[in-house]
Amino acid sequence: MSEFTYSLDQLSSVATLSINTAGAVNTIGQRFLADMEMAIDRALLDRVKGVVIVSGKKKSFLDGANLKEIVTGATPAIIRHVTLRYQEALASLAKRPFPVVALLDGQTALGGGFELLIWACDHVFATSSSRMGFPEVNVGLFPAGGGTQILPKLIGLNAAVDLIANGRVNPAEYYSGSGFLTICTTDQLKSSAIEWIESHQGIVNRNYDPDFQESNPLSQEEKTKILTAAKSRYGISPYRPYVLAALDSMEGGLSLPIDAAAKRDIDLFVPLFSNPNSRNKIDLFGLVTGLAPKLVRVDPFHVVKVDKIAVIGSGLMGSGIAQVAAEKGINVTLVDVDAETAQTAVERIGQTLQNLVDRGKWLPRRREAALGNLGWTADYNQLKDIPLVIECVFEDLDLKQRIRAKVQEVNPNVIFASNTSTIPMAEISEGSTRPEMIVGMHFFSPAPLMPLLEVIRGPQSNPAVIATAVALGRAMGKTVILVNDGPGFYTSRTFGSYVMNGFRLAELGIPPWDVDLLALRVGFPQGPLHVYGTAGGNVIYHAGSFMATRFPDRMNVPRTLANMFEAGYVGAGKPSFYEDYRKMVPDRSAEEFITRANGIPTPTHEEAQDILILGMVNEAFWCMSEGVLRDYYSMDIGAVLGIGFPDCWHGPARYVSLKGVREVKRRLNELSDKFGMPGLAPAPEFDLLIATGLDSNLI
Repeated sequence: MSEFTYSLDQLSSVATLSINTAGAVNTIGQRFLADMEMAIDRALLDRVKGVVIVSGKKKSFLDGANLKEIVTGATPAIIRHVTLRYQEALASLAKRPFPVVALLDGQTALGGGFELLIWACDHVFATSSSRMGFPEVNVGLFPAGGGTQILPKLIGLNAAVDLIANGRVNPAEYYSGSGFLTICTTDQLKSSAIEWIESHQGIVNRNYDPDFQESNPLSQEEKTKILTAAKSRYGISPYRPYVLAALDSMEGGLSLPIDAAAKRDIDLFVPLFSNPNSRNKIDLFGLVTGLAPKLVRVDPFHVVKVDKIAVIGSGLMGSGIAQVAAEKGINVTLVDVDAETAQTAVERIGQTLQNLVDRGKWLPRRREAALGNLGWTADYNQLKDIPLVIECVFEDLDLKQRIRAKVQEVNPNVIFASNTSTIPMAEISEGSTRPEMIVGMHFFSPAPLMPLLEVIRGPQSNPAVIATAVALGRAMGKTVILVNDGPGFYTSRTFGSYVMNGFRLAELGIPPWDVDLLALRVGFPQGPLHVYGTAGGNVIYHAGSFMATRFPDRMNVPRTLANMFEAGYVGAGKPSFYEDYRKMVPDRSAEEFITRANGIPTPTHEEAQDILILGMVNEAFWCMSEGVLRDYYSMDIGAVLGIGFPDCWHGPARYVSLKGVREVKRRLNELSDKFGMPGLAPAPEFDLLIATGLDSNLI
């Protein structure tokens, strides 16, 4: 069956090209390209009046390259050939003597699919629920089909840099002001396209029109300044070559015509497939989308139907969880100490969603639907028929136990899920008459944006309770990992090592702001001391103090962290390491709280980077040794999606695989001894792997 079929309406002389490739979504492969070329030739041969491009799939218009086809068998020569062939097909369609229009009805156009719209098509008609963008950097690549050159002319260079460097996908309405796209209803799509074709005979494609006026025109000097700043911000890490390639591509497009600039991109694009960090990203994408749902198998017969939930605690985390659930069609009751507090939280959620509407990220009806699923109360008696309650209060064991007892007294059959980040389920369950109904559901902040849910199996958690928590998490759109019980579980204790080691490096003589820059250069999305201020030092201090009581031999709170906490330098609106966190402007007054470690040398930059990344790696392997983690796949998924481990390294297990088990253990011992860091003492898991002869290929 053709993947790009051609049909001609003899009456209107308008041809329809329909995309329908093998697989769940439409992708670009060699078969697709051959069929596309034939369809274009046929349209030219028939001297059509215009072309309308549609998709045969309900949700996908065209979602980029067929990664499976490329990764499993393509050589650099084949990748080069396929990329050039696609560019030439887009250029051929753009230069034809008839108008080309695309229709999207609630579908996605991603990567090469978006490039088809903005290079080859003269206009796009889309329903408001359609989505478009360039997510390539999220899989270790960049848009190499002309997108980096064309998008800046349509939406402005600043907006294009943000979209491409961050891999953003936006609703169709985001682009409606750029002139190449019109929003309409499903019923209007086809008639609007035909009418547009009739009235635009002889049109010259914008990419070849010398009179085309780009959006927000800037001087060459202004454009160069924007890209130089972008390289400093997004391209700081040499281990993220795909971002640098994207920015280099945009820079090349400033002085070259589209065809020449796109061909130049091939030389930037092809080497990424042999770059280990790019391959890590590609593999991680496959792990998250393909294997992750299979790691935690749920028997549907054990899953309790959950069409409504209650969330206790209407702070930032509780409100975020409530918002996510409500958006997914789940009825949510937000519970707090009084109805007014809970109601205010719902109103705050409404304003948050309105901001998304105002920025073109959400449709008004999506906001109204979500708010329609939200209610509030202070009366625990209203929880009698709620099948599952998520507790999201402060990390205080006594408080959590009191709330758990109150909920179970009202509803003994309720599944009680705690969103605790550190306190074991065994302790939250103490004194409960129904400990089997207790499970951990650890979301990450901000809950609407963070993709991970860590489900914690308590020592007595019923399999049906675990299955229900996993199913609910997936219904809320989260990638779920399942871990066993223990202080800090997996993610919190591993993340804690990162932040604490950041403070220790400051105590060893590296300025705090340099610590954060070193973290960015090794691939972390945010430095540890930057995290301290944005996440809130109060939370980090209390979590660190709790973990120190459970692992006194390996974890302690650095004196500098305690100093800053006691002085109120805790960020989140209060002083900390930065005056401006977005621009990373240092607050030098924080230096007075740094306690210098005497008699210990200052680490080199390489040693400091290894301490940051190996601290997380080692703690992850301690979690394997202690049975908290069940497999290396969950280790890597949880580290990247939940706690910011550099995705260019795939995760702790892949990092060790690349460096070698013996080398990682040797380096940990070296750093631990030299800088007096017991938290870097190698986990027993390394000895186990060495004993079994494994040094690589853990994942």
